[in-house]
Amino acid sequence: MAPDSRISVPEAHFRSPCPSFRADLSSSFVLALLRHSPDSPVAAVVASLTRPVTAFVVIAAGSTQLVAAQGIGSLAGTVRDTTGAPLAGAEVLLSNRRSITSAQGSFRLDSLPVGTHLITIRLLGYAALRSPVTVISGTSRSDYVLHRNAYVLPTVYSEARRGGIYATVGDTSLRPLAGVTVEVAGRGGGQAFTDSSGRVSFPAAIQGPYVVRAIHPGYAEERHFVELKKGEGIELAIRLRPSAALASREDEVAFGELGRRLVANLATDRLSASQLDRYGSQSLCEVKRVAARMGSSDSVAIIVNGTFILDGRSLRDLCAWQAADVQLVEFGENICRDVTRTLVDMLGVWCKNLTGHERGNGRRIMAQRRGMPFVVIWERR
Repeated sequence: MAPDSRISVPEAHFRSPCPSFRADLSSSFVLALLRHSPDSPVAAVVASLTRPVTAFVVIAAGSTQLVAAQGIGSLAGTVRDTTGAPLAGAEVLLSNRRSITSAQGSFRLDSLPVGTHLITIRLLGYAALRSPVTVISGTSRSDYVLHRNAYVLPTVYSEARRGGIYATVGDTSLRPLAGVTVEVAGRGGGQAFTDSSGRVSFPAAIQGPYVVRAIHPGYAEERHFVELKKGEGIELAIRLRPSAALASREDEVAFGELGRRLVANLATDRLSASQLDRYGSQSLCEVKRVAARMGSSDSVAIIVNGTFILDGRSLRDLCAWQAADVQLVEFGENICRDVTRTLVDMLGVWCKNLTGHERGNGRRIMAQRRGMPFVVIWERR
């Protein structure tokens, strides 16, 4: 999933339809009513209003009906490929529920809390799908399509004889591509275009973390994260695969903001691809460095590829990603500590500085939860 616009998914609040409350009734009236008419419908109503409840009573035409609290639902659907053929054996994950698709590509998940969740569908040979889905009381239905993984030669990394970042860009037939836009975000980075031999260089990029982005009309975007020690250089051999998808303005902005954070924020606030490799197929929610920074908070802001916002999620939602799916993860227990303020402005959070003045972009969509934990996930492409 590579969305090209910022989407704010509604928060999921799981509450009974009749929240805990107490009626403003005198104690003498309540005691008298319960003592003399304990079995009356009105007494049942009063008793229910004077204690926390998960069900409520409705009085209609002189009869009493007990209506069960609405908070659980089911999700059913099918998983198919781009030709419409059903896909058997696909793993479907949502919250703490798991299902495997049948020979007809169908699945069903029961006992789900009502609200908005993140569904993940995986099958070997296909790109993992992650998408928000809304569960309602009763049974919801959603159908999904998986796309085959496109085969492309992996980018080759090698040491350069001099400091800086150097790249050769070609297509999957190893033919060099001229005029490809290559951007390097990080200290000493910039933008350049490949020459007739497909080469481009950034000699001023001499130390620190960097992200290299190659875009060209008619080809899928390629993005790579590298880290240079002082005096080191690196050579990249990048292969672009054909694609009709176009790079969006949102992707461009997200790339620039990431570059600012790589320069300004601490190395302890992120895990690179080489660091994530040691966790293999382990889920992000099981990576101790990430989980420890989330603390006991039940509301985490998850941002995917710098543009796709999942607001008010739980640590469990990070289980949708395996470490092997991710190139870079940024995280922290307090989004207001992002010194670049790029994430603060993206989410519309208001933070207070040491002088007590409020800062932010004024949207205040999450102003009631200042300083919430955050995770930014950059998926492998």
